[in-house]
Amino acid sequence: MIKNTNRIVLWVSILLITLSSCTNEGVTLVPVQLLKKIVEISTDGSSNTTFLTYNGNKIVSIDKVDAIATFYYTADLITKIALLDKSTQHINTLQYDYSDGQLVKITSSDNYVLNYIHHADGSVSYEKLTKDLNNNDIKIYHGILSFQNGNLIKDDKFLDDEGVEVLSENTINSTYDNKNNALFNVVGFNKLLDYSKIISSNNELSNDETSFVKHLDDDQATSSIKMNLAKYLYDSYGYPTEIISQNILFGGNDSKHLKSQLFYN
Repeated sequence: MIKNTNRIVLWVSILLITLSSCTNEGVTLVPVQLLKKIVEISTDGSSNTTFLTYNGNKIVSIDKVDAIATFYYTADLITKIALLDKSTQHINTLQYDYSDGQLVKITSSDNYVLNYIHHADGSVSYEKLTKDLNNNDIKIYHGILSFQNGNLIKDDKFLDDEGVEVLSENTINSTYDNKNNALFNVVGFNKLLDYSKIISSNNELSNDETSFVKHLDDDQATSSIKMNLAKYLYDSYGYPTEIISQNILFGGNDSKHLKSQLFYN
């Protein structure tokens, strides 16, 4: 009886090992990639470098040639960012407030506030306010962000400080690949709605930006459209290693910008 019991235990052990081997067979473990360095290269061959530092998977700083952003967390949410302008030494402190894990307000020490309202369909309304000398709220702009599969696909913004007789609208529509965003593994970064498209799950391939201005007093209107395209190289895990585009990863569009080279871990 003891021999039979031992034999059963032996066969069960072999079966479990076999099943475990079959389960793991063909599975490729994707390492946690953290973006550590970005080299921005211009058409004239000049370049500048941005460095990113972390504490585990939490971002500590983004150190650019002209500015540095320092991040502070409460649990897994980024609740403060200090932005230092290296040339002027001016610091703009941003306080981030959340409700149920969703960003609802950003308060800046530079006298403005961004408010966000999250809707059932996944879209987010926003507005930017400042204070005048009499402490009255002045609306600078408002708009709505639309998302699909974790990607920001549309930003429809109305400028409110162009005058009461002027209707000014700026709309950006974006398309994406199915690869991993370089900042995908950074804890809490995808909550930062003020960082626009780089909080998306994937990488922006193109965007068309339409501007429309109408003067209500004489019914005159002008419009323009601009298309931006990007081409990517990826590593074997689907993270971008090179982006050929006029867009700079952490801010702005420059006709002299040729490409961004990305380095991890």
